[in-house]
Amino acid sequence: MDQKERKQTKQPVVFSMANNMCVWSSAGVVKPTQCMNAYDCLGCSFDQHVLENFEEQRKASGATDTRPPRTVLMMRKGKCRHMLSGRIPYGLCSYAYECEKCAFDQMIQDTSYQPNLRRPTIDKATGFDVARDHYYHHGHSWARVEYGGRVRVGLDDFALRLFGPQDEIRMPRLGSRVAQGSPAVVLKRSSNEAETLCPMDGEVVAVNHEIFKDARTANGAPYAEGWLMVIQPKSLRKNLKNLFFDSEALGWMDDEAVRLGALLGPGAQYVEMASGGEAISDIYGSVPEIGWDRLVQEFLR
Repeated sequence: MDQKERKQTKQPVVFSMANNMCVWSSAGVVKPTQCMNAYDCLGCSFDQHVLENFEEQRKASGATDTRPPRTVLMMRKGKCRHMLSGRIPYGLCSYAYECEKCAFDQMIQDTSYQPNLRRPTIDKATGFDVARDHYYHHGHSWARVEYGGRVRVGLDDFALRLFGPQDEIRMPRLGSRVAQGSPAVVLKRSSNEAETLCPMDGEVVAVNHEIFKDARTANGAPYAEGWLMVIQPKSLRKNLKNLFFDSEALGWMDDEAVRLGALLGPGAQYVEMASGGEAISDIYGSVPEIGWDRLVQEFLR
């Protein structure tokens, strides 16, 4: 799919979140507005705009209330911001909306490092799995926006079936800086290695230690237990514009499957029709003569 044909997603789609409304909308402070920062409220420019605008109005009116703007505005509802966002079913604020000082808020933020292993809905694209509400880089890595604005990253079903089970998958260290379109994860199989490209700019804040124990975990569940790392993004909305999403991701994956079929030639069968049109689990292992480096150049760059 030509990059010029791509449609852009306006707001980040947060995985497994039924509600997409801004917390300030749910609190009745502003008109209905979609969340634009994956519920990373304290790092959101719109959140700061609402607070600054209220402070200006308060000063202009001569009001003597010195409580923080967030406290005054949110106390109209009294509900925890995580309830207003849909993160928790019910909860009242007990900290005057000074979220940065709240132990419960910190607990919620800490749990966002842990994997949400709710399995995504899977669509099929010419024998390969494509998970909904995931963004895809042209180098076959995926990015899943999660509550609080962090992004979980992995390799897609196409890449893992194409290169088969790995002896080792090397990932960046915690605290490492990664960049969209630059090498981040290395696949290693026998004497072969392949660098894969990162879908997001930011800092690595968590890695999947199960992958260190057994790299084949990624092959078994690429969109669940096989995730690779979590990134604190630097430019979330900007990066997402460069990724495939929803129907465009399906169209792109179909195109990639067609390219693979043309590369393998008419005699090569990589889709098992008896299993419902599912691609085999180790395409390279079935046709090693195609060349590891050639596959890397064609599909991971």
